[in-house]
Amino acid sequence: MKLDWGKPGLSLLILLLVTALAYGFYELKKIGGGGEQAQLPLLAIGGVILLILLLTIVSMVFSLLGLTNKDQAMGLPEGSIRSVIAISLIVLFAILAVFLYDGIKYGTVYEIKNLSDAQRLQFIKDHPAAPNIQSFPNGTATADNQPLYDVTYSSANPASDDFAKQLLVLLGTLMTAVTSFYLGAGTASQAAGTSVPTVTVTGLDPTTHSIAKDGATIHLQVSGNNLNIITRAKIVRGGVQILGTNVRSNPTSLTCDIAVSQHTTPPDGPWDVVVDDGGSKSAILQGALTITA
Repeated sequence: MKLDWGKPGLSLLILLLVTALAYGFYELKKIGGGGEQAQLPLLAIGGVILLILLLTIVSMVFSLLGLTNKDQAMGLPEGSIRSVIAISLIVLFAILAVFLYDGIKYGTVYEIKNLSDAQRLQFIKDHPAAPNIQSFPNGTATADNQPLYDVTYSSANPASDDFAKQLLVLLGTLMTAVTSFYLGAGTASQAAGTSVPTVTVTGLDPTTHSIAKDGATIHLQVSGNNLNIITRAKIVRGGVQILGTNVRSNPTSLTCDIAVSQHTTPPDGPWDVVVDDGGSKSAILQGALTITA
């Protein structure tokens, strides 16, 4: 039995999905708010999942409004899913690149322990360019009950600059590939949906020709449809074919000259008239032309 929720039921489902979306953003904010680098990829993947959920909500809204496209994924307008894939790839790669670079930009970590507050401030003042310098109480104190601090800082990693340059090149390559994929897929879809015109021939003038009375050249006129792409015409009988010259065509007609003689076109039977574009498009009028002596 098919269930018909109707618009009220669908609206309730959309409300539940919006609630789930808001909760998901809240949880991702808590995950990313701690600043832990190991959770950055999880944040990126979760963001993509939430994006898909948001698209589901949009698709349901379109369904309520009667705007869905049943021929496309999720009922969304053409190209929507390709856009999601392209954006997701770029965002995921960018976040992963930042994550990897952040992990190698610093070298060895140095630690200085048990500094007084004055010593800590003086050290920070004397080393303003020290990478990733941090200070925090270590839980101990001096004899006069003044807290002691540990200070950490890192050395610069020379390889991080080269890595950053390579990431920039890779990001540019990725964006080029994704853009080509997005635009190329759209062009291919349009090309697949474009109908190729069919060449047809419907008539011939003249249908008979006498070599003795009408001369050694047939001024042939072929009528039909989509003949403007035709570039060649010929008459064929058995294994013999005579190519036409001075071929001129427009969408509804084609004219050409066929040279005939007792030797090359003996009056033994009717000839087929064949037109083509030099490739895959062709049409034929079988037995349409009779040549007499």
